[in-house]
Amino acid sequence: MPLLRITCPTGRTEHIVTLLMDHARATEVAVMPAASRLSGGDVILADVPRRFIDEVLALLPDPDRLEGLHITVEASEQLFPQVAEADHDDEAVVWAQVIQDVHETGKLSVINVLLMVVAAMIAALGILQDQLLLIVGAMALSPDYFPVADACISIVRRDWARVMQALRTLVISFGAGAVGALLLTEALAVLGFVDPSTAVPSQQLTAFIAQPNFLSVVVAALAGIAGALAITLPDARGLVGVFVSITTIPAAANIGVASAAHDRNQLIGASVQLVMNVVMLLITGTVTLEVRRYGFHRRRPAEQHHVWKRHRSRSG
Repeated sequence: MPLLRITCPTGRTEHIVTLLMDHARATEVAVMPAASRLSGGDVILADVPRRFIDEVLALLPDPDRLEGLHITVEASEQLFPQVAEADHDDEAVVWAQVIQDVHETGKLSVINVLLMVVAAMIAALGILQDQLLLIVGAMALSPDYFPVADACISIVRRDWARVMQALRTLVISFGAGAVGALLLTEALAVLGFVDPSTAVPSQQLTAFIAQPNFLSVVVAALAGIAGALAITLPDARGLVGVFVSITTIPAAANIGVASAAHDRNQLIGASVQLVMNVVMLLITGTVTLEVRRYGFHRRRPAEQHHVWKRHRSRSG
């Protein structure tokens, strides 16, 4: 059960406590008067079921308009008394937290681009040596999953400016990764360690990367569903990110390797594979989030829509 920590001006404390008791069904509420050393405001701690976090956040004053209001959601676990099985809501989504986390991890940054470049280089070595282990390592390193997730959740929220930001991040990241793979392959060829013109066509284990087909679409669709579900379950995000990268980073790396080898067929195949997979990830991820938003939630649809709109106005 999450712990909601609120710092607020003293005059707002009773109103917020009432909201927590009446609307959030808090199982415990504690108030520490004038506990903040910075603002002098009261600190409120409340154990709130996950399914009510978004609702109470929507009813609280806007922090941008009320000076001294700070809101934090922390993970916590109630040990005693034990929560009844019927009261567990571990699958409920705190959308405000999901939106903020996905946007922060998926935004364009130097570190993320560098990680994409390094991941693509490792994948390129896997392609040149026909080693799946290296490609799996590249998938574990690549952060390309979060811009895709950011685009999906932004489409669901109809936040088109953020959708364009996420797509731009994907283009820049994959482009940088492909260029990194190209430069590494060229450097290794100059030093005599590899011969791209013979390495690329001789692939056996990794030949699927540049051969898009119906099964590629199926894998990308399943990855999109898994990825969308994972962003609503924090403990699953890392592993599913590896699975999603199966459909992306190897193809981006192969674009660089094929360019170095001047292999037009491999270049076209890898490019089609990458674009097709990203499109499928976006489609199935967006649809899954729409279903997760309405179909799996315990709130009434109208109430859920109000909460989602409030989050949009705060995070836009």
